[in-house]
Amino acid sequence: MKTGKRQLLGLAVSALVMAALSGCGRYAKTEFVMTPPSSPEGQMCLMKCEKDRKQSMDNEYLQQKNCEHHNRMVRLEFERCIASGATNCYHASALPCPSPRADRWENEYRHCYQSCGGSVNTKEVCTGGWCL
Repeated sequence: MKTGKRQLLGLAVSALVMAALSGCGRYAKTEFVMTPPSSPEGQMCLMKCEKDRKQSMDNEYLQQKNCEHHNRMVRLEFERCIASGATNCYHASALPCPSPRADRWENEYRHCYQSCGGSVNTKEVCTGGWCL
């Protein structure tokens, strides 16, 4: 093997070893370890955090469902107009319906959790591949 090819092979092997030693890389998942506050006030505060998270989730799902319903009604009205033989049918554009954002709810919940006196720590968990 020529010296240039050996050097290239050595660099490739080194890169793989460094990637393996650097942790899980793209195969990692962040988990949150949450320790609740010990005080009764902190526990009550956590209940409010959970209630707020659920309400936020419910509101976003409701907004999405309402938007999808609106778009169906607009489409049906246009189809009815066309089927009736009318020539002046107006086709309104469909509204973009935002998807609920669970990551935002969880971030807000963790922030609320900490503000109640709880602690939130992260840990990387290997989910596959060549994790060490």
